[in-house]
Amino acid sequence: MISMASASPYVLGVCTDMSAWDALVSGSPQGHVFSRSAYLHSLGSPHTCYVVSTPQGEIVAGAVIMGQGSCMARAPFAFTPHQGILFAQCISKLTHQKRLTSEFRITEFLVDALLDKYSNFSMSLSPFFSDLRPFLWHNYGQSGQPQFDVRQRYTGYVSLTNFELGRYLASVRSVRRQEFKKTPAVVQQSEDLNLFLDLYAKTFDRQGIAVGVETLSLVKSICSIALQKGYGYLSCAHVAGRAASIAFFLKDAACAYYLFGANDPEMRDAYASSKLLIDNIASFAEQGIERFDFVGVNSPQRGDFKLSFNAELVPYQEVHLVAHA
Repeated sequence: MISMASASPYVLGVCTDMSAWDALVSGSPQGHVFSRSAYLHSLGSPHTCYVVSTPQGEIVAGAVIMGQGSCMARAPFAFTPHQGILFAQCISKLTHQKRLTSEFRITEFLVDALLDKYSNFSMSLSPFFSDLRPFLWHNYGQSGQPQFDVRQRYTGYVSLTNFELGRYLASVRSVRRQEFKKTPAVVQQSEDLNLFLDLYAKTFDRQGIAVGVETLSLVKSICSIALQKGYGYLSCAHVAGRAASIAFFLKDAACAYYLFGANDPEMRDAYASSKLLIDNIASFAEQGIERFDFVGVNSPQRGDFKLSFNAELVPYQEVHLVAHA
């Protein structure tokens, strides 16, 4: 399963058993759909799944590194908001003090071990990764030595615990509530990936942004594999039988993710996107999912739109370091 190379108190290895990797992801508080082996495969890009183990062989953490050779791809990778450190379930079950100490030491070890292999270090950490001290203290007080650039980023969560549609509608921005109530749109599951890709390209074209063939190919790969594996969901809002708005969601056991959205530029006045999102948020709540992630609120216009659905602002960090030329 794992090829080993490192020293005590932990061992850094490359995980080649994807069932073991997915078990680590599923059990980790920092785990998410973007680190699952199927999603990584859908990206079609070189990557390595590392695990940190005790000398006795117990896996305590892991991390996906995108890129090849001696250089990590700069985070975040395309359509992958988080690819950071994942602590194993055995660490999360420790008492508070032991957990803090273990997470700190594991992170410190992982940073040093990876910098022995790569000329840089770049990760977009999970919102559930809390202790930045190993990054902030790297080469602490050593003048002229490389130090981490830590960048604050945000996403938006809607809690789906004890969700009730009427109460939720009362909490969203009034314009969204009005759009939801007056739109004639009917929301249904869709299997038409080509329709989605067409509207996706048109959405950006209306904004003066050309979506290249490579980007469309990557989006298609992500969506098609997610649909095949059962963790993707395509939903369309129709007005008079015509697709007005369409969205692609991912989900794991705890969270649903709003990954892609697209609208027919000629039907913007139908206000179908508000209906589309609210109906799906309610549907995910009915499935017992704990939260809905808008997957980033870091650009002014799109970020404001997402937060208008009463999403809680949730911080996470990117960490970057150039170790040597």
